[in-house]
Amino acid sequence: MLNTFNTITKVLPMNGIEDYYSINIFGDVHRFARSCDVDRWKYFLSKGRAKVEERPDRTLFLGLGDYDDFASTREKTRMADLHETTIDSLDEMNEKRMRAMASEMKFMMGRTLGLIEGNHHWLYQDGTTSTMSLAKRLQAEYLGWLCHYTLIFKFEDRNSTSAVHLVLCHGKAGGKTFGITLNQVGDLKQIFPAADIYIMGHDHQRGAWPVSVLVPSQKKVGGSSIYSLKQKRQLLCRSGSFKKAYEPNGKGYEVSRLLRPADLGALELLVKFHRDYKEGDRIVTDLHAII
Repeated sequence: MLNTFNTITKVLPMNGIEDYYSINIFGDVHRFARSCDVDRWKYFLSKGRAKVEERPDRTLFLGLGDYDDFASTREKTRMADLHETTIDSLDEMNEKRMRAMASEMKFMMGRTLGLIEGNHHWLYQDGTTSTMSLAKRLQAEYLGWLCHYTLIFKFEDRNSTSAVHLVLCHGKAGGKTFGITLNQVGDLKQIFPAADIYIMGHDHQRGAWPVSVLVPSQKKVGGSSIYSLKQKRQLLCRSGSFKKAYEPNGKGYEVSRLLRPADLGALELLVKFHRDYKEGDRIVTDLHAII
């Protein structure tokens, strides 16, 4: 739900240094809205299904919120006085929608790292949300509004590990400029400066921007510790959307606010590794974004 923060750690096996994972990131589907680009959503599902068939143990999925379009946060505050039977009907309608989405996404079952909460979700009378319902149906972690997610890759052939840290948030507010899209993701770096990947949804834009920071590094030489600065590559990402805007004779808040149309679709991250022999034999993470 809103304002909830979670930390998750998951261990993933690696067959060797040439092994890699594909993480397919999607969000702002707004599945049952009239403006949802259903054809594009189904194309994303078909591509995801094909990836799972090709590499079932190395294809993962991650959701960034707003899977359905029912009731924004502001709208839900206006429903507090609805009759109990009306709430029952809305509970039933939202469960039907989550069953339908889970059926479409069933190939992701057990392969979804988790689902971030968005601002479009239904709050059931028992205190759970429609996002929680979808996560349960996909056997996925419910990640809350903000999540620090650590993936530990375990190399069986070397008896060693390498960690990749992700910071995930649906996002808040929005803006008309390209700078705001990037700067809002950058706000996460103020809280978690040492992560590898930062991902937001919400503003429906799609992209991945590499940035670099200098971090201290220590190595042992003889009996002494030597410190140096190393460059760390980070990715600032927006997860995209499947909600169309500026359709002829159509309506939408994008029109009234003169917002940019989004580059619809999803984002794929490839987590790869290579060996660095400059200072001994160590494993270095390679992150690649496919847009």
